[in-house]
Amino acid sequence: MKFKTILFAAIFALSIASAQADENKRTLTFRDALGRTLFMPVMNEEAEEEIPFDHIAVFKEIRQLDVNRPIDISEMIKPEPDADDIPSQLKALIAKDL
Repeated sequence: MKFKTILFAAIFALSIASAQADENKRTLTFRDALGRTLFMPVMNEEAEEEIPFDHIAVFKEIRQLDVNRPIDISEMIKPEPDADDIPSQLKALIAKDL
């Protein structure tokens, strides 16, 4: 059982080490356990245009939007009842005059 584990680990380590990119030759080389070799050309990908990115300014802008967001608590509070400043005796007098 230990032999199989050691053999598997050795094959795994060799397969990882065999896949490498050589920048001078610009090829990617793969070798398998049977000794076969596969060469693949490697092309560097270059950005068309570099866009300046100021992460500090973006962080501050997002933080300001978060801090200055208005909070609507109208759904959490009950509406205030209408003020009843006129006593009931005066309401009757006012209603008679109208």
